Amino acid sequence: MPAVPDLVEPAFRALAAARDAKAFHPRGRWFEGELTATFDPALPLPVGEVEVCGRLSKGVGTPGGLPDVLGLAFRLPGPWDVLLSTCVARVVPRPTRTWTSARYGSITPFRRRDRLVWLAAVPDPVRCGSAALTDLPAELGFTLEVGPPWRPVGRLVARPLDVDRDLPALDPVLNRPAGLDLAPAVLARARERAYRGSRRGRSPDPVTAPEA
Repeated sequence: MPAVPDLVEPAFRALAAARDAKAFHPRGRWFEGELTATFDPALPLPVGEVEVCGRLSKGVGTPGGLPDVLGLAFRLPGPWDVLLSTCVARVVPRPTRTWTSARYGSITPFRRRDRLVWLAAVPDPVRCGSAALTDLPAELGFTLEVGPPWRPVGRLVARPLDVDRDLPALDPVLNRPAGLDLAPAVLARARERAYRGSRRGRSPDPVTAPEA
């Protein structure tokens, strides 16, 4: 009988083919910005200020301003791809009504030096009308935290662009620093197959206008 990770890739490939988009987080907008971090032994974040690119997205892809599990993904030098989603209690994805009404977290922990650590991004309290991509403000600020215990380690400023580009393909399993693992291992293998299936199931390199 096939193991669970072996069943993930064809399932995600079929879903991506049906949507002709990412299996999850199909709707989004790319952003440009800066990340400023201080040294913390928990995670190898770049110290000082670095330019980043990334994507703000809707996890399920609900239309218009309907609530959704919202995503914040960005690429750090290395490359290191970080993917966060709105959540509660660290590990439970949380649908939310606006881009600034919930914290974004890694959901699953990183393993470094035999310790488990979570990463979170807490949005500034900027008023947003809904979870529509068109309601994204011109600039979003986030305080980066690691834990437990939770402590601030940096700041991310994101300025959404007008379109959603599929490059660079963000993959937190393939693109991560040496010595930093995703935990648990079985879930990391399932995620790797999910991302691969999602990439193979959709048309290459789409460039689309953001949807309301």
